[in-house]
Amino acid sequence: MSKQKMLIKVSTDGDCKKRSRALEIVVSVSGVQSVALVEKDKNQIEVIGEGVDPVKLTCSLRKKLAYAELISVSPVEEKKDEKKDDEKVECYPAWSYGMPIYVQEQYDSPCRTCSIM
Repeated sequence: MSKQKMLIKVSTDGDCKKRSRALEIVVSVSGVQSVALVEKDKNQIEVIGEGVDPVKLTCSLRKKLAYAELISVSPVEEKKDEKKDDEKVECYPAWSYGMPIYVQEQYDSPCRTCSIM
């Protein structure tokens, strides 16, 4: 599936709690990759995701917020940089083939009457 850009109008009435609740609902849907508020009064939510059903998302917003309207659904155009394709760099993992070194230290204890060891 390809990425979709959805624009949903939500009635927030200038209330920050309703806006944050709407964003929580949208983010909880699987497949959503980015969410943003648009316009001056921030009553529209722009959702970008892959495999997200816009009708189900709008219905769940209606159920929990009382008003939501699906304005538009459009495919997202992916930008491809030709410069990045030309500048391919091959990386090789660095391996160390050294022998392990084991260090053994001896301690002379001043108290030779300890029976723990």
